[in-house]
Amino acid sequence: MTARLRLRLLLAAILLVAFWFRAHDLLVIPPGLTHDEANHGREAIGILQGRLALFFPLNYGSEPLYSYTVAGLMALLGRNLLALRLVAVFFNLGAVALTYGWARRALDRPAALLAAALMGVSFWPVAAAREALRAGMMPFFTAGAATFFWLMVSRARQRRPIDWWLVAGFTLCLTATLYNYLAARVWWLLFPLFLLYLALAHRRELRRLWRPTLVGLLLAGLLTVPMFLYLQQHPEAQTRLQMLDSTLSRALRGELAPLLRNMTGALLAFVWPGRGDQFLAYNLPGRPVLNGLSALFFVAGLGVSLARRRRPAYAFLLLWFGVGIIPSLLTGATANTTRNVGAMPATYLLAGVGFVGLAQMLGQQRPRLAPAILGAAALWLLVTVGLTADAYFRRWGQDPDVREAYQHTLVRQMAYLDDRPTEPAMISSVYPGAAHNPSIGLVLAGDRPQWRWVDARGALLFPGGEPALLLAPPATPLHPLFTAWSEPVETVELRPNDLNPSFTVYQVAPPALPAAEPALFGTGEPALALLDAGWRNSSVRPGEVVEMVLVWQVIDPADVGPRQAGIEATDVVFFTHVLAGPEEILAQQDAIDAPSWDWQTGDLVVQIHRVEVPAGSAPGTYETRVGLYDRVSGARLPRVGSGEIVPGDAAIVESLEIIP
Repeated sequence: MTARLRLRLLLAAILLVAFWFRAHDLLVIPPGLTHDEANHGREAIGILQGRLALFFPLNYGSEPLYSYTVAGLMALLGRNLLALRLVAVFFNLGAVALTYGWARRALDRPAALLAAALMGVSFWPVAAAREALRAGMMPFFTAGAATFFWLMVSRARQRRPIDWWLVAGFTLCLTATLYNYLAARVWWLLFPLFLLYLALAHRRELRRLWRPTLVGLLLAGLLTVPMFLYLQQHPEAQTRLQMLDSTLSRALRGELAPLLRNMTGALLAFVWPGRGDQFLAYNLPGRPVLNGLSALFFVAGLGVSLARRRRPAYAFLLLWFGVGIIPSLLTGATANTTRNVGAMPATYLLAGVGFVGLAQMLGQQRPRLAPAILGAAALWLLVTVGLTADAYFRRWGQDPDVREAYQHTLVRQMAYLDDRPTEPAMISSVYPGAAHNPSIGLVLAGDRPQWRWVDARGALLFPGGEPALLLAPPATPLHPLFTAWSEPVETVELRPNDLNPSFTVYQVAPPALPAAEPALFGTGEPALALLDAGWRNSSVRPGEVVEMVLVWQVIDPADVGPRQAGIEATDVVFFTHVLAGPEEILAQQDAIDAPSWDWQTGDLVVQIHRVEVPAGSAPGTYETRVGLYDRVSGARLPRVGSGEIVPGDAAIVESLEIIP
């Protein structure tokens, strides 16, 4: 067997093991979907339905490349969880191969093999590969850009012409990072910083390299102009950026303590137990990026690279890592496992460099230790395999808090309803809003027009005004009023240690309604009818809470308000106002627990408002008004009647009596 064949077989074995870690039980662990993942699936399904965008508003704003890629795979495999998760699996596996390719050219084969093997079986890349998040694609494109760039560097050092396809590959990979994830907006700085390094240490290479590098950077900038022009016109779309810049803004004002605290936390998160990412959806809280042995060799790799900084490859590696972790240097350890993905290949390359550097020192002093060094490398990798398998599949994947974060109870509720495909049903949830649990439902179960989403602590929504099943976990039990309308069918038990260890199925009938003339709301023709409104207790003392019960009939769901970006549906809020004067509100609650995005013609919506009467309120009878408004603009839906607009935008309902 030739050395080349042995090398190829070894690399194939690394990739096969890496694939197993990424694909094993992929639809079981993670044990469901987070809202961020589900919203990417919602975007992909929208793309297949013709809703195209340069930047998506869900998830506080997100770049489009991942969702378009998922849409392409969904076109082949169906609109399901497998298509959503496989994208990150394959791109992360490609990142392992590209990391090896860069290191083989720039460093040496032992470091390249070790880095690829570590990246294949370590917790951070394994977890990132199994999350349906756009950040999971980033290591592939950063490693790709670095690989094409290093081929350009090699040509420059050999005084050979730099072919156009190298510049094109560099440009496309760099452009892809910017269309993929927010962290790319600083990661591109790696290349001008490396040119600056060459200007200081290797001017001959700089003369041949700066033009093609500048061309690639400029072309990438031009290719991303459409997205950034859109963001300039719609700054509200990138909420995430506004959430992340507070520390930097304070530092620019001279408040350096928060920045220094975040930088310390971000660096310790790589190596120090207990200081890792606390966000349990992506990590075992506090677990550092690197296990003990990997952390030791990573620190050694930093030392070796600093000692060899005159060599361009090691300088580039240090810059790659440093620029890649800038986002977490600004924000601290929280969610650093996603924000640092640009530095993922460099992190494991540094660990490989550290081990090889120490091995070379020992080998020079004691040549007979070569077999022992090889065994130590194998042992290190085997320990990493065991630690990752235990930490990810057993401890993290089975953790009750993780199961709750990935909405496992909701997954089981939908599986229950799958056996009853035509029966009208309500799913009670803490997050019934369109961009939350219903996105999970869309990805896992498809469009189910017979389902409605509510928080049964405050509302019910009867499809077509008819009786329906209601599935309610302990987190969102029925309001006491609703129990009188409900008959328990069965309780489905889940794991005893789950945060929601069961859910109860009810058969629920709509309430009896008075024959009074309803109040109609709409912008022209009626869109919504207020069938009934009344206090559960019409008298209350100051400082107490009283409940208003509203019953609405949906006439035209599309006309209750404007369609909101991202969810492509209406988003209105009901209000109950107790008035102390013509325009003076004494007490109120604005809330909706059966969101309007889910309404269909004929639906019956029952909403309970809990109104707290201020202590010290004067006894008397107070006028009460109810209505609804658009959540974004605040514009109220006006009254209509007999084809004409009725003055006002609220209905006067039963008055509230405050007694001494």
